[in-house]
Amino acid sequence: MHAIKIQKGVKLKTKSIWGQPPSRLYGLIRLAEHTFNGHFNACVVGCSDGKFVFPFARKGHHVTGYDVDKSALYGATKEFPIYEKTKPIPYAGLTTLPPFPTEPRTYKGCIEKVKIEGLNHLVKIEERDFYALPPKQKFDVVFTSCSYQYSLNASKTLEEKTKIIQGIVSDGGYLYIDYMMAIDEQDYDRFPENKYLRKGQMATFFPTEEWQVLHIKENNTPSFEHAHTEHPYHHYHRFGYVLAQKRQR
Repeated sequence: MHAIKIQKGVKLKTKSIWGQPPSRLYGLIRLAEHTFNGHFNACVVGCSDGKFVFPFARKGHHVTGYDVDKSALYGATKEFPIYEKTKPIPYAGLTTLPPFPTEPRTYKGCIEKVKIEGLNHLVKIEERDFYALPPKQKFDVVFTSCSYQYSLNASKTLEEKTKIIQGIVSDGGYLYIDYMMAIDEQDYDRFPENKYLRKGQMATFFPTEEWQVLHIKENNTPSFEHAHTEHPYHHYHRFGYVLAQKRQR
């Protein structure tokens, strides 16, 4: 995919507490626009505070978002760590770095941001346990980032969750999944198999007769992440992502 950068100088009406989406998302939007000759309908599973919703809607595409996190949907006041951002710290094993002091901050939820952005005509947000009650509607593009890690659905296997999300993709449509991987693949206590994938596992969830995997990448080295709300200390994740297209029947 070719990345699309946000035009410099454009002032966004709202921003996510989780920062900007990866450039891959804009490449996905461009790919779908080409495939569907303009506009398409999208679904974001785990829409959070709108980080992955607004890139679709700002381009004029209808998007439906699902989440169970009330604070992300309706806004909240939470403790945020206080620190000066530094260069990433190289990974040095599974050790917990010291926490930072915190301060309370209030932020807006996705539903309020939709109104601020003036995108009510394009965006539909539902408080819904997606994996327990998936919608019957099909979508041209389905996007999810790390929704597999929600403890709410810990009773379901990663393969079961993948099958559920695959079920709402229309024929010829695209599915993009960001997922967390086990840093230590032999440690099933800190990285349980129903929350963290092992290397090569995701590819087995896409049968070739139903899906064409266009791109898959899995990091070997854990990525550094600055402290944030709910994790007031610097930490590491190991990520993978897959982009697949559902074959026409």
